[in-house]
Amino acid sequence: MSANFIVEAEVRTGSGTAASRRARRNGQVPVVVYGGGEDEQYLLVDHNKIMLQLAVESFHSALVQLKVGDEDLQRAILRDVQMHPYKAQVMHLDFQRVSRKDTITMTVPFHFAGDEDAPGVKVENGIMSYSMTSVDVTCLGSDLPEYIEVDVSGLNMGDSVSLGDVTLPEGVEFSSSLQEADMELSVASVLAPKKPQTEETVEGEDGEAAEGDAAPAADGDDAGDGDAE
Repeated sequence: MSANFIVEAEVRTGSGTAASRRARRNGQVPVVVYGGGEDEQYLLVDHNKIMLQLAVESFHSALVQLKVGDEDLQRAILRDVQMHPYKAQVMHLDFQRVSRKDTITMTVPFHFAGDEDAPGVKVENGIMSYSMTSVDVTCLGSDLPEYIEVDVSGLNMGDSVSLGDVTLPEGVEFSSSLQEADMELSVASVLAPKKPQTEETVEGEDGEAAEGDAAPAADGDDAGDGDAE
């Protein structure tokens, strides 16, 4: 796949905590780029622009192009995002250089297709439930998908799609960290809607509780009579 995002950056001249703080005050985010057999590279990106890109789901699992001045574009993947603990502020970013021939492992999101058309939902009024929203895959940098589509359009009430049922794009495999037993895990299923509790049901339960409370009282009376004798 090609890189669909371009991240414009500039070389970071200073280093250390003080330099990073100055950059943040100036609306920039410190970035480290590593891997690819090259030295680490220290950059700065515009905070507002990178916030907009981070808001796009596919940015987190896509090959991006780092543009540093007039240098050739570098292909990379986002590896880490550090956010401020309570402000909507990006504190630091890590990117890993990737060539088309590098084998990489990434967490890729699922995109579910046909959920509204599934008979269990459309006809039987069931509820589509998603147990997994992403999966770790391994592939060449050139084959990295931005998402993996899961077709749930054929599910009836009580049916499910397991991880082993998911069709991966050509050249993409599940990560070696996944075991054979993980293939049985449910990714999506159609559940029966919960029946709302009616007033009659509530009154019936209260009535049973009242009768249950009355029984110990009767035992208490019998015990009192026994003491009297």
